[in-house]
Amino acid sequence: MNRKAACRIFFLSGILVFSTGCLSFRAQPAGIEPGARYMTSPYYEVLGDAEGISSSFRLFWFIPVMPDAGFREAVDDAVKSKGGDNLIEAVYTKERLVYIAGTVNNIYVKGKVIRYIHNKNQ
Repeated sequence: MNRKAACRIFFLSGILVFSTGCLSFRAQPAGIEPGARYMTSPYYEVLGDAEGISSSFRLFWFIPVMPDAGFREAVDDAVKSKGGDNLIEAVYTKERLVYIAGTVNNIYVKGKVIRYIHNKNQ
C-alpha cells in the first residue's frame, strides 16, 4: 500500500471515529440532600432555583483528559450562577455517555440557592 492510500485510510477512519454519535447513555439519580454544604446559619434568604454541572472525559475509556466529575464542582457551579452562599434541597443526577472516542461523565445538581443573613433583624 502506498503512502497516499494509507493517509486516506487514516483520515477516513479518524472521521468515522469522531463523527459517530453516542453508543450508550445511562442516567441515574445519585441522591437528595437538604443542604449541599454545611449550614453556617439558620437565617437565610432564597435567591432562586439553579442548576450546576461537573463533567469529565476519558479518551478511549481509560486516559483521563479532564479531572473526574465531582459533586462539589456541580454545587459550586449552581451557587455561583445566583451569587449565593449555599444550595438547599439539592437533587443529584449522574450521567454517563459512551462514544467510540471515549466516555463522558456528568454530574448534575438542582436546588435552591440561598444567601445567609448575618443580621436576623434585616
